[in-house]
Amino acid sequence: MKTTNDNILNVMYNNHRIVIDKLIEYDYNGDMALTKKICTVVRYDGDDATPMIFNVSPYTGLMDMDIMARAWIDCGCPNDNGRKWTKD
Repeated sequence: MKTTNDNILNVMYNNHRIVIDKLIEYDYNGDMALTKKICTVVRYDGDDATPMIFNVSPYTGLMDMDIMARAWIDCGCPNDNGRKWTKD
């Protein structure tokens, strides 16, 4: 099975970089089987960069994922003990 990874959003917000990648998985026939997204937030502190995975459903829309990541940054990037963020 083949998987491709494309960067679809890469923006700075409040001294953090929001990176959203689209993962496409193909079945054994080469047909697209599944599309999902992953969001990484990189916190910058001087020369130090700390990458963090933003815990959100991989099927969330691009704009909603961007808006939620910005809200998460504004909240101080809390560790939610495995809870996924939603629009609500």
